[in-house]
Amino acid sequence: MSDHNPRVLIIDMLDAIDAIIAFSQGYTYDQYLADRKTRDAIYRNLEVMGEAVARMPEYFLHAHTDIPWGKIRSTRNAFIHGYDKIDDRIVWNIVTQLLPNLRSALQNKLERI
Repeated sequence: MSDHNPRVLIIDMLDAIDAIIAFSQGYTYDQYLADRKTRDAIYRNLEVMGEAVARMPEYFLHAHTDIPWGKIRSTRNAFIHGYDKIDDRIVWNIVTQLLPNLRSALQNKLERI
């Protein structure tokens, strides 16, 4: 991860999303719950995404408000500081419902910068 370079940080985020999608592909929610290694791998990559946002320059965040930067960072904070309160239903929703759209939006940003 590189501090303050939006392009590199977006690439880091896309890499984390791709890993999460690969780890969860073909899984049902129950299979995800039963596989601690997969859950831990997904948690870690969500943390990486949040850390990338934390390193993103403020000017870039303010110029691209269509990306939910705050929610991505908050998710990271929840894993780091509230690890004992993780709701796997919410995590599974992020993985299956939100990340594909976020991936498209970030890819679009990458192509424009």
